[in-house]
Amino acid sequence: MSELPGDLVEEILCRVPTTSLNRLRYTCKRWNRLFNQRRFTRKHLDKAAKQFLVLMLKQRRVCLMSVNLYGIPSLEVKGELSLIDPHSSVDQFMIFHVSHCDGLLLCNNVKKDRIVVWNPCTGETRWIQPRKIGYYVLGSYQDKKYDNTSYKILCCCDCDYNEFEIYEINSNSWRTLDFTLECDMDCNEWSMSLRGKSYCFASDEKEEHLGIFLVSFDYTTERFERLPLPYKCSFYEATSLSVVRDEKLSVLLELENTSRTEIWVTNKIDHETKVVSWSKVLTVDLKPELYNCYGVSFLVDVEKKILMCCDINFSEEFNCKHMDMVYIVGEDNKVEKVNFGLPLSLPCLFNYVPSMTQIQQG
Repeated sequence: MSELPGDLVEEILCRVPTTSLNRLRYTCKRWNRLFNQRRFTRKHLDKAAKQFLVLMLKQRRVCLMSVNLYGIPSLEVKGELSLIDPHSSVDQFMIFHVSHCDGLLLCNNVKKDRIVVWNPCTGETRWIQPRKIGYYVLGSYQDKKYDNTSYKILCCCDCDYNEFEIYEINSNSWRTLDFTLECDMDCNEWSMSLRGKSYCFASDEKEEHLGIFLVSFDYTTERFERLPLPYKCSFYEATSLSVVRDEKLSVLLELENTSRTEIWVTNKIDHETKVVSWSKVLTVDLKPELYNCYGVSFLVDVEKKILMCCDINFSEEFNCKHMDMVYIVGEDNKVEKVNFGLPLSLPCLFNYVPSMTQIQQG
């Protein structure tokens, strides 16, 4: 390898999957310097084959999961990802909520007064002091000044769901967004980011005929837009958002007075997408196994048509206690239940694509 031209070595390395590439960091100083260049990490993010992992927030820790969807489906903890808290006597940071984008995780604690941007693959972190307490979500945008992809944090303030603050990682600064949002957002469900936008559910009292819809926030223009759901409905028994293979949105909908749960997926979404369309991929009946609620986390395998749904449930099978439960169900409507013990907070399943993305330090 040392005899090959530098540009050829770079072209080879930028196609190596992330988890393998990270192990090569200490092969030589030359490669380590290359991996520390933001130009290379961006090139690698664009060209390398993506690895799709499943993570789960349980017991206020982020865990790597092993998923088997063949035969009798199963889900088990493969390992715990360590996030050390430098400002606490307790080694591990107690995570309450997670947002993710480009291989970076945004984590906040229970009090919502401390947040951290974390790359579990490289171990790099950036601790940030919020200006106000609220719900946080991480998103990307193209920074023209630095000619690269950078990141912002959107905060929906607890005191007023119509008050928003934005944090720019490049400039290390918070500022208040100056506009009035003419709809009611469910900020508890701010968590899904995809291709430079974040999404949540919303409604408008002045236009009730629109029913429940989605609102997206664009991190480049810093503006909100409305996005219709597959059909209009003024009330759903349950709603939730997910991301499919880092390129599509997925929505879980359960209509009122029915046990039928529907999973819909959009067309592929990128920075050039102008029109979003929906297609239904799965319909299941989860009752009485699971009583869905707003914000329950889920993942869907579109090809195998299998749903994994995560919730806290009261179980007679496990000594009548509330347990962290994952339900795996396919088209045959057979439900496999996996118990993950007593809950400390609402469990959360999400897809994760590891990357070498660097975090701009203050």
